Amino acid sequence: EKIPSNSLNTEERDIKITASLTSYPARMDYIHLAIKSIMLQSMKPDRIILWLAEEQFPDKKLPDKVTELQKYGLEICWINDLYGHKKYFYPVKNQQDNEVVITFDDDIIYPIDCIKRLIKVHRKHPTCLVCERGQTICYDKNGEIVANPGGWQTLSSMGVKKPTYSMNPSPGGGCLIPKGAFHPDAGNEERIRELAYKNDDLWYMFMCAANKTRMIKTRKYHRIFSVINDSQGEQMANANVVGNVNVTIMEGLKKAYPDAWRRIVTDKD
Repeated sequence: EKIPSNSLNTEERDIKITASLTSYPARMDYIHLAIKSIMLQSMKPDRIILWLAEEQFPDKKLPDKVTELQKYGLEICWINDLYGHKKYFYPVKNQQDNEVVITFDDDIIYPIDCIKRLIKVHRKHPTCLVCERGQTICYDKNGEIVANPGGWQTLSSMGVKKPTYSMNPSPGGGCLIPKGAFHPDAGNEERIRELAYKNDDLWYMFMCAANKTRMIKTRKYHRIFSVINDSQGEQMANANVVGNVNVTIMEGLKKAYPDAWRRIVTDKD
């Protein structure tokens, strides 16, 4: 697709939109496709920021197809590695009152109306975290909560018309974070490394619940994402979901934030 000369918003509006994503060396040959899909949104962001870890790119050399997107508005920022947390950590720390941060993944081609949909729901629920995709809490045949959130319900009416605590949002699916949505620990690097270094999904859920911030989905049935071919060679989700790392991380978060877990389970303040 041809990128317009300026892929960022140039009009006056009451909401500032920052699109934020991160990546690592194995995805550098493909990430330009994900970034282009953000640049081609029907509702343009005000900023598009790619956060990269200096440790992973010691010479800071990137493919031309990535760096050439800077002339269309892409910002590339170099920081310490925090895995998937990089895409929200600094933007949320410096977030303005009228600014929303929308987090994206580096291996998805996003539907053209993704941002427009998120903003539409945000206007109705301005204090809620809004996501295109989220998994809602579910129970096994014994009436126990399914231990691995990777096995929770993706297609559910919960959290669509009414905000909920009982949802595990997908940060990379298009996830809108309003100002003040997260608990202050979301900006605590030591806490992140201790409790959820390699799982930002669960961290989003607990940081919202700990802060009494409910979540809402844009719709029950999200469109199946167009995943960039050959980009899945190294995927953290495989270890978290299939390898059950999720369960261990979840147990640590439940102990660290018992009130948040109570809200997630009961869906009550």
